Amino acid sequence: MKQWDRIALTGMLLPPSVVLGLYIYIGSFNRLLGDDYCTMYMGERLGLLRSIWYWYISWHGGFSASAADWLLSFLGSGALPFHTFIFLSIWLVFAAISVKKALLYRGYSSVNFFIVLLLGIFLIFTTISISPNIAQSLFWWGGVRSYLSPLVLFTLYPALYYFFMISPPDRVRTVIGLFVSFGFVFLIGGFSETFTPVMVVLFAGVIGIGWLVRSFSPKDRSFHFLGAGFAGSLLSLLVVVLAPGNSIRQSFFPVSLDIFTILRVALAGYLSFLYELLRSPYKLTAVLGSVFGSAWLGLSTNWESHAASSRGWWILSILAAGFILAFGCFLPAVYGTSEAPPERTLIIPAFFLVVCFLISGFLFGEWLGSHRPARFLLSTTLSVAACIAIIFSAWGIFQNLYALRDQHVSFAQRWDQVDAQIKNARDSGLQEIHIPAMENWAGVEYPTDNPKYWPNICYSKFYDINVFAPPLPQP
Repeated sequence: MKQWDRIALTGMLLPPSVVLGLYIYIGSFNRLLGDDYCTMYMGERLGLLRSIWYWYISWHGGFSASAADWLLSFLGSGALPFHTFIFLSIWLVFAAISVKKALLYRGYSSVNFFIVLLLGIFLIFTTISISPNIAQSLFWWGGVRSYLSPLVLFTLYPALYYFFMISPPDRVRTVIGLFVSFGFVFLIGGFSETFTPVMVVLFAGVIGIGWLVRSFSPKDRSFHFLGAGFAGSLLSLLVVVLAPGNSIRQSFFPVSLDIFTILRVALAGYLSFLYELLRSPYKLTAVLGSVFGSAWLGLSTNWESHAASSRGWWILSILAAGFILAFGCFLPAVYGTSEAPPERTLIIPAFFLVVCFLISGFLFGEWLGSHRPARFLLSTTLSVAACIAIIFSAWGIFQNLYALRDQHVSFAQRWDQVDAQIKNARDSGLQEIHIPAMENWAGVEYPTDNPKYWPNICYSKFYDINVFAPPLPQP
């Protein structure tokens, strides 16, 4: 790698890494909020299988999300400050593994470690940067386990596909590979009603397009592996949709809309999401920087490895697929709630957009490398543009994020004192305790003076003492 390439790589890698480090630092002050007290209580009281069944028949069909809640209850609330570090670290590892295997499968003879690391950083940094409510989708456990978990796990699927394709085609390994594809995707589908329908469409689209362009036939191992994944996603969708608890939860929302109104509301929400992306200079430069950086990597890596060049229509098709899949994420929420999806769910369409942006950018770089002779000039231009955009975006996001640090630290310190007071009151034999009103950074519900209000019930059951608080002041 040349000296300038090392400098450019550092300029693209270091700033977003610092921002991700700040996310992890702020996440170390995470505490239980709102719904977490109910899910923790049920997980401790009922155990794994019974808690999954309880939520399945009484509230939602997210069986994997309920299993994650049980796992947290098993580990205890003391594990919560580490979950941001754990999720982001695992996500980066999975992304790096999948990128490396995808490039090897594409024909690259060797892949530089820093290249796969940079693409993984691009994926995570940009997805988080353009997500509108990080407080609820990255820091709050209730949002993380439903909306971030499937993204982290699904990132590993390309690597599993690669391992299956290079494994010897004997019967035992084939059966194990198909079972892994089916079971892994089924597990992912149990986390979120927003992610799972889009995942079904994604598998169906990849298989259908592969069939049409004759990339594989029903006899190919690729078709079998993806077909098993499609079956797993479809079954998980059916399990989630058929949950008796869905009707109970849906009774709290307006009457279901007709199909044309659903499309209209979903489109309005989608356009608003894109508009917010375009109007924010830090979000927009995060996307542009990652795309320029991916194109630079595609150009530079193709130059060194002499891999096959990309076809132009692939680039446009993948880009279009990103916008279509992102729009598809809005439809399930509108159908279920009769309104635009909450902002915490929008990390899922952000993920699909970013993945397709990065793939398109890399393929575009490959295409440039095989169709334009002035590679050095192109490479320098792309790397400089990527560095400028990423540094600008990372600096702006770091400043905004750092401004929230005191809010998270202050809440954690105050809540630790309140938590100790509640436990002391319970251990002293008191029947109830009145705690101060504390608005949390995620904006989720908090106990009031109403004993029938659900946060009061959740907190009271969790602590085994009646918990009351004065209502939060109205804005």
